[in-house]
Amino acid sequence: MTNSQPVATPSVLPHFPWGTLLLSTATVVLSAFVAIEISGTWMGKVRIVDLEQYGVRFEHVQKLELWRLVTAQLVHVKQLHMVSDVFCLLWVGTAIEKHVGGVRLLLLWLIGGSLATLFSTLFVAPPWNLGTGASQAVMAIAGTGLWLAIEGVDRSRSLMWPVAFSIGLAFAIDIVHVYHPKPGHVAGLLLGLLAAMLHKRKAETSP
Repeated sequence: MTNSQPVATPSVLPHFPWGTLLLSTATVVLSAFVAIEISGTWMGKVRIVDLEQYGVRFEHVQKLELWRLVTAQLVHVKQLHMVSDVFCLLWVGTAIEKHVGGVRLLLLWLIGGSLATLFSTLFVAPPWNLGTGASQAVMAIAGTGLWLAIEGVDRSRSLMWPVAFSIGLAFAIDIVHVYHPKPGHVAGLLLGLLAAMLHKRKAETSP
């Protein structure tokens, strides 16, 4: 007769999207604060040059003003744009965070969003070549979601709908206003895809 002990199985709990909620809250708070400070109302429109204290250019990075990589992605010229960015961030961020975790989501937001935001400044003349807004980071997160769908990791509606909506909305707004997808949005999408591919390769080669 053999003594057998029950094998403990870990409980599976729904992931709490703390990274997504942190980024969304920070975006609303700082963007609204800056709008009130400049225009007197949280929904007030500000000029891009009014955000000089918070935005980012390549020369700021060269001067090691690295905090701008964070603040630039939290402030917006148009607060309606901020609202749409936060809506997409909440929706697509929650869908992606359950796959990558809160820490990796924050890194994707910071690195993918920062690089795409800086890239976008190359196509605007001074002094308006100031990188701001959350949409580049949203596209980076959506890019990772697009890779998850392409690879068959997750093709559920809970992932594919927010990914398709976020990408479609960004490109639709671009086409209405400038008649083509903005370089920063394209860069963010490609960086998100690249980040997901590199993560997969690293996971496959790890012992």
